Amino acid sequence: MALLLALGAGLLGAPPASAAEPSAIEAVVAESPTAAARERRLTAEAPLFESAVLATSGQGAHTYRIPALDTLPDGTLVAAYDRRNDSSADLPGNLDVMVRRSTDSGRTWSAPQAIADYDEGVGAGDPSMIVDRTTGRVFVFYAYGPQGIGFFNSGTGNANDATNSLHADYSYSDDGGLTWTTRRITQDIKDPSWKGMFAASGTGIQLSTGRLMQQYAFRKADGSIWAASAYSDDHGTTWRMGNPVGPLMDENKTVELADGRIMLNSRTSSAKTRLVAYSNDGGITYSTPVPDDELIDPTNNAAILRYHATADGRRPESHWLLFSNTASTTTRHKLTVRMSCNDGLTWPTSKVVEAGASAYSTLTRLADGTFGLLYESGPYQRITFARFNASWLGVDCPTDQGYPKLAAQTAVLDGLLTAGTPNTVEVRVTNHGHLASVPGTATLRMPAGWAGAAEQQLPAIAPGATVPLRFPVTPRAGTASGEQDFTVSLQSGAAETSTTTRMLVVGGSKALDTTLAKDFDGTTSYTDLTASLSDVAPLTRGVLTVRFRTTKTSVAATLLSASDTTAPSTNVTLSLNGGVPHFEARSGGVYSARLDGTRSLADGLDHTLAVAVTDSGTALYADGVKIASTANPSLFGQTPKLSGMWAGRNVDNGGPQWLYGGRIERISVHRAD
Repeated sequence: MALLLALGAGLLGAPPASAAEPSAIEAVVAESPTAAARERRLTAEAPLFESAVLATSGQGAHTYRIPALDTLPDGTLVAAYDRRNDSSADLPGNLDVMVRRSTDSGRTWSAPQAIADYDEGVGAGDPSMIVDRTTGRVFVFYAYGPQGIGFFNSGTGNANDATNSLHADYSYSDDGGLTWTTRRITQDIKDPSWKGMFAASGTGIQLSTGRLMQQYAFRKADGSIWAASAYSDDHGTTWRMGNPVGPLMDENKTVELADGRIMLNSRTSSAKTRLVAYSNDGGITYSTPVPDDELIDPTNNAAILRYHATADGRRPESHWLLFSNTASTTTRHKLTVRMSCNDGLTWPTSKVVEAGASAYSTLTRLADGTFGLLYESGPYQRITFARFNASWLGVDCPTDQGYPKLAAQTAVLDGLLTAGTPNTVEVRVTNHGHLASVPGTATLRMPAGWAGAAEQQLPAIAPGATVPLRFPVTPRAGTASGEQDFTVSLQSGAAETSTTTRMLVVGGSKALDTTLAKDFDGTTSYTDLTASLSDVAPLTRGVLTVRFRTTKTSVAATLLSASDTTAPSTNVTLSLNGGVPHFEARSGGVYSARLDGTRSLADGLDHTLAVAVTDSGTALYADGVKIASTANPSLFGQTPKLSGMWAGRNVDNGGPQWLYGGRIERISVHRAD
């Protein structure tokens, strides 16, 4: 059986290799030719992306926030969101829950309708939606706050008429969202020892068993935040609450996987990634949450969706998931939709929806097979609906039965390829499919005149697992600084594919080369390198590199900085901001170059950051792979009057600032000769 292979460009921080043994490739029963043909048609169509604004802050209310969205059995779309009538950021405040309907896949929408509207400081907000596919009833869950009560000052108890605690309310409609009835279930689902509790906004789910399930977040008496699933097995007549999972949780979502397990995916304040847990009993109990390092997150709400909710579990399509969030570790921006081919073990496909400020989002599949995304843009200026298809997303999962999906991520083991110096290129091969691969070969083709091993055996790889392969590489002496092409070919079974990745090679003489091998405490320690400043200050082209490791995620932590000590806004700085690489060169507060990575490197592993400045611009590299660039060339020489240089700190009004905590092994600057 042939394998479908895909080779991706180098990305940092691939998941570690799995310890599990590869499973045997099982027999798969094909889905009906009609369904398979329909999916091929969808992915072959022209890319589709269209959007409409449902609410604009400042028009009719101070702010609109917190999107919820679902599709009814007849194809009608129902959207819900908060209307925040004053400057209150959340409950307690004058908040109402609004809904709008669309019967043409989101092209046009009905007028806004309030389904929870209270006066005199009482509010309701944070909507989440479930549609019962059997009865057609649509539920909108939300938190109701008596006057002055919000999540953080809510008291214990669970009486439905309590005035000192946040309540669990929902409105439901049996006529497609035209009319609504409200019900309170605080007493049914809230443990009286809990304090604040609210429905995690966005969308709940209905399991294949018919169970309805809505996620909640709640605060215990000690202040810790946990998650739990409220569920109904009688179409919403009665509700119960599952066991808590946590702590360190917040707004969370669930999805039913092809094998019937429930995956919970949660926002957390403890890390810059999502937390994931699993349930084998329909959401009553969950495993201990663990981070998904691939799903970076700036502590924001997100959405997760089964691509084919009704696909036969023996089909590859049944293992596909979509996920949306702001893919950043620092701020709420860069709203991104990701795709997994293997039940969320890996997420190889992604597409940016909005690169700028954005926040909460939720997903649904439309009746025609396209997808709807309702999100906050601006980030809190608009509630925007977007409709897209598989071609726009760039769906790259196997549709033929039994295929794994392999991809390679390339990095330099020691962080830097130097002309004439032996080093190691690491190729990490990940199976993004839902079945095991078969053994094969991996080949690395290098530039002419370079020395090193060209081919290695590729073992069988289990779904979601990663196998690292190491290739000795020695760049030809005299190679100038710049990018070089590396072609990696994977052969497994009868199929072979290859792609080319560009990686940084450093040549030229050294203007600075200092081995620090020093631990910095993040509070007082740094190393003064001002004596070496005269050697690098004239350089307008070259490569600056720093080898380091840390686990700290300070707001800003400086690896190397050169500054005008009399004008703090004139500097050249390479740092980690929240663990994420950052480079800037500025004079008088005006930036000539400013670059940021996309994920934290504060993982306790050795990394090398490099800034390469050539005639074509400035580029930032992590472990040999470009992560950001600008067309403006800017190094020390473009920044005037530099009078001090340090490892481990910046300068502000002559005093230390942004001190680094962690280890710095080595700093070097290569000239561009």
